[in-house]
Amino acid sequence: MARVLAEVSNEPLDLAAMIAAVQSPRHGAVTTFVGQVRDHDPEAEGEVVGIEYTCHPDAPQMIQQIVARVLAEHDPDGTCDVAIGHRIGTLVVGDLALVAAVASAHRAPAFEVCRAVVEAVKHDLPVWKRQFQADGTHVWSGISC
Repeated sequence: MARVLAEVSNEPLDLAAMIAAVQSPRHGAVTTFVGQVRDHDPEAEGEVVGIEYTCHPDAPQMIQQIVARVLAEHDPDGTCDVAIGHRIGTLVVGDLALVAAVASAHRAPAFEVCRAVVEAVKHDLPVWKRQFQADGTHVWSGISC
């Protein structure tokens, strides 16, 4: 049975802690994904200097459901362990916004599940992003969720 840590947090995300959460003597592969705030975005007209993430009140439960759904499809035998966190609150350029670690006995399922979990969370988790631009304006994205 897979171990899963899936959270939405207003605390800084810790890649080392995510990796530690999936460590096991049965695993030979650990894949990670780190999404960090960048200084530009296709939806912003200028330089991005920060982001504020907000989420639906049920997002902490929903991220767990999203991961469970992905594991049922991509790892029905429960061979992968998953840790993923999405940050909310105010972040600056360089801060970690989404961190995932997936461990498995072999690299192929670890890569596959990591990518599938990240894509599903990015697509399905109701999180909205307000990007602050250097000129003092802001733009919202992700509000169609």
